[in-house]
Amino acid sequence: MSSTNHKSSGDCLLAIDTATELCSVALMNADRPIIERHVLDPQGHSRLLLGMIEAVLEEGGLAKSEITAVSYDSGPGSFTGIRIGAGVAQGLALGLNVPLLGISSLMILSQHVSQELGSEKPVLAAIDARMNQVYWGLLRQDSASDSGWRWLETPKVSDPGELANFVEGCVGIGSGWDSYATTFQQTKTASWVSSRFPDASSQMHIAKRLIASGIKETWQEALPTYVRDKVTH
Repeated sequence: MSSTNHKSSGDCLLAIDTATELCSVALMNADRPIIERHVLDPQGHSRLLLGMIEAVLEEGGLAKSEITAVSYDSGPGSFTGIRIGAGVAQGLALGLNVPLLGISSLMILSQHVSQELGSEKPVLAAIDARMNQVYWGLLRQDSASDSGWRWLETPKVSDPGELANFVEGCVGIGSGWDSYATTFQQTKTASWVSSRFPDASSQMHIAKRLIASGIKETWQEALPTYVRDKVTH
């Protein structure tokens, strides 16, 4: 870790992602490279998160007071994970009096696959929702959108077989594909990226675009997206 002091010279954005099995944090200070930490530990988010935030701030040589905006993964995903990330993000935004952005886990996955593959195909992002269901959405890149993405199918929870109607011409990503790729591709096949989770670094790119467009939500406005709100796990 670097102990050099790199005082913030502009926007200092902190991104938090705890909506799925991956716990990750990313920090971007002005135009410097993103600093990130990530640990795959489904049961460890509440234990790991604060230490990871301190670690990226220390590596960046920044004080918590220099953060100018916070973003978090608002879901859909694990109810417990979303609540952990939302609670920490809301606490930081409130305490620092800075904007808070809630960003969809499905959009974050789409951002990840576009960066990894450079593909401009629509992205069918799907997260295993347990109980033989998936959270999913269909997105396409859109430079006219503040986020850089446009929803073709908004976030919902469905039986895996229902996604077979949407796979043609798409690229897939998310734990839903890891669990149900064969079911999704009953009649049509699609390329898909395995073993990927929403992460704070991909989230950071969306948050940066939103902040640049002038979107600055308060902590009360950036609410979690549970989709399936009658079952906890």
